[in-house]
Amino acid sequence: MKKPDISVIVPVYNVEKYLPECLDSILNQTFSNIEIICVNDGSTDGSRKILEKYHAKDSRIKIVDKKNGGLASARNAGMKVAIGDYYSFVDADDWIDYTMLEKMYNNAIQLDTDITICAVHQFDERNQEIDDSNKYYTLGFFDETFDNRAFSYNDVKPFLMDVCVMAWNKLYRKSFIDECKAQYPDGLIFEDGPFFFSIFFKTQKVSIVRDFLYYYRINRIGSIIQKGGRQFLDIVDVVNLMYEKIKEAPDYEDMKYIFFRKKVEDFISRLDNINPKYRHEYVEKIRKTSVLTNYEEFPPSMVRGRFRYNYTLFDALIKGGNRCYLKTKYSLKTMYKTMEFLYYAEGFYTLKFKDKILKIKKIPSLLDIYYYNDRIYVSILKKIKFDFEFKYSELEKFNEDD
Repeated sequence: MKKPDISVIVPVYNVEKYLPECLDSILNQTFSNIEIICVNDGSTDGSRKILEKYHAKDSRIKIVDKKNGGLASARNAGMKVAIGDYYSFVDADDWIDYTMLEKMYNNAIQLDTDITICAVHQFDERNQEIDDSNKYYTLGFFDETFDNRAFSYNDVKPFLMDVCVMAWNKLYRKSFIDECKAQYPDGLIFEDGPFFFSIFFKTQKVSIVRDFLYYYRINRIGSIIQKGGRQFLDIVDVVNLMYEKIKEAPDYEDMKYIFFRKKVEDFISRLDNINPKYRHEYVEKIRKTSVLTNYEEFPPSMVRGRFRYNYTLFDALIKGGNRCYLKTKYSLKTMYKTMEFLYYAEGFYTLKFKDKILKIKKIPSLLDIYYYNDRIYVSILKKIKFDFEFKYSELEKFNEDD
């Protein structure tokens, strides 16, 4: 048998409803010289029987059985037995475009890259619709200068923390991963970040494919993210692991505050997802994390000066704990997000949030702008009026240095 060019690694755990669609999308690829390593991570439903059925039909499917250890350990197990020149990861509840592997492989060969990244469709399981509004998944932070060339992390420093770290929209050169000795952190969820940053700073050869080639299923009943269980506390450990990787970067001093700002946002956003019975424990763990309490690396005065609104949220969370979070979540979080946008946009003067009005006026007789109910309202000379829709997901990162 010819050595496969690509090893597609599919972690499988209790996904019998979605597994056939996933496997069909891989088997029907226009690029056929592949092996499909299905890691059965201790499934207790019918997933193992489905794998046996597909293996009987196509010898490219290989089954690896292991005790349940989580997604990270399943991916590591798959990499141990993979023999292809490139790795690709597909989660068993997702699926891929039938041209994905061909387009990614051709791009990687043509540009001689170690990591190739494609755009992702988010498929909402609740309403059965595709959502392409999130720039994180759509490569929206990459402008046209990134097309048809290899680049390194130096080229993406302005939006480093907005580069998608997920495992499954990428093709990885196996020899490069082996050289980096990269592994996913066993036993943790949110495992993609540490793996990505353990390799991203070590290559000058990254490329993108703008085509939407991966379908990521969101809002799936029974998923770890949907459950919001105690495992959500893992994000604190994962952030600390990412911090250790960031410190290895040559330009660490230039990037550490961007990392700090992003992680504060992530900690706050996850509070909305975690089950309330674990929320206090989560907050207490955040308050002890090295990233937020390393005052030598992140002096409060420096953080406050660079990231005013993020620091306010961080300070409230660290000092006030769970009770302060409740106040932050329902009355401050959205206001600070919007104020951040208005503050850094020259000429914006007022904010209206529900029944509260916060004004920063310089020439109020000439221009009045405020936010209400997902719209920005503008009045010029108090006579000319117009409005436009404004969603928080569209916020640009205005809290960098002025």
